[in-house]
Amino acid sequence: MHQRIRALREQRDLLQTEVSKYLNVTREAYSMYETGKRQMNYETLCLLADFFEVSTDYLLGRVEAVPSYLSGEERFLIEQYRALDRRGKDTIKAALAFEKSQ
Repeated sequence: MHQRIRALREQRDLLQTEVSKYLNVTREAYSMYETGKRQMNYETLCLLADFFEVSTDYLLGRVEAVPSYLSGEERFLIEQYRALDRRGKDTIKAALAFEKSQ
């Protein structure tokens, strides 16, 4: 987990002090999270997931891909697509292919 939070911070070109202020901890405490010398509690884990716009599963190493930010409409459409049977999904794929070709 510590490697992921460091990588996320560096990808966003942020300083440890900026993240530590958001978490309301000292820079030293946050630095220990990044080096793995200190374990964070559940609240801090959730705050970091919100701050970096990733899931707690990503921070915990349970999933590999960092989800991209999705709007409410995009999330809704994905949920609707996942609820379809194979025929419905094939229909949507065909419609998308047709629209893209236009």
